[in-house]
Amino acid sequence: MFSYIRFLKLLKKKMYPEVLRHLDMSLLRHWSKKISNAKNILNKSGKKFYSQNDEDGILLEILKRIKKNNGSFIEIGAGNTENNTIILLMLGWKGIWIDSQKIDVNLNLNENSRLKCLKEFIDKDNCIKTLEGGLQKLNLKNKDINVISIDIDGNDFFIAETLLNNGYKPDCLIVEYNAKFPPPILYNMPYDKNYVWKGYDDHGSSIQHWVNFFEKFGYKLVCCNITGANAFFINNKHNDKFNDIPTDINNIYYAPDYNWFAQGGHPVSTKTIEYFANKK
Repeated sequence: MFSYIRFLKLLKKKMYPEVLRHLDMSLLRHWSKKISNAKNILNKSGKKFYSQNDEDGILLEILKRIKKNNGSFIEIGAGNTENNTIILLMLGWKGIWIDSQKIDVNLNLNENSRLKCLKEFIDKDNCIKTLEGGLQKLNLKNKDINVISIDIDGNDFFIAETLLNNGYKPDCLIVEYNAKFPPPILYNMPYDKNYVWKGYDDHGSSIQHWVNFFEKFGYKLVCCNITGANAFFINNKHNDKFNDIPTDINNIYYAPDYNWFAQGGHPVSTKTIEYFANKK
């Protein structure tokens, strides 16, 4: 997926403006048709601002429904200019970004910044200690976290399991799922502390595996984003706000469709991240 997206971006740089416009319009028609045909109403809220695809709009609609206007987040596998929680930072939230290599350690964040960036290769043995250090800097406890997003292309399940077993109970969990395996297929890659995704289909967990797992901890699947990359789970205490969501997993699941998601506006600048992170 990543190499294909990079290829498209490089291709676009070499194209004449008129060809570029045709490509953008073609992609826009493709996604607009999928959204209009969605069986899940949450997909119709999907929008891309700073997320990889349409995750921004879905998350904002979920938070609107549960009346969560401010709070705190953790994003594991954050990168720095394209993730699921930049939009929350801009809305006044505070939180932690963790990434093994992509995170921009050169972000100019002041001591009182609402964002803490931790460069760490996360595994199930070090994730709790790593997060505790970040939480302490923000004067937060694990019970204060409202949104957790995990996307590390591998041991995602084992990190989620460790967090839930150690008292993390957010309102919303966003996890990458391996859309190559449709429901009811159960797939969960064996734990490998040193695993690094190499582009094959042996990573992560199927959507059915995630559903079965999260049910044990009191979470419900409410949406899969339209490209088949991320799944959204909400704490069961909010179930009454999602009575219009399909009960059949097959009407929520999306197969992999990793075409480059149409984007409007200018490229993201790290200075924009700094502005909101340091804003009181």
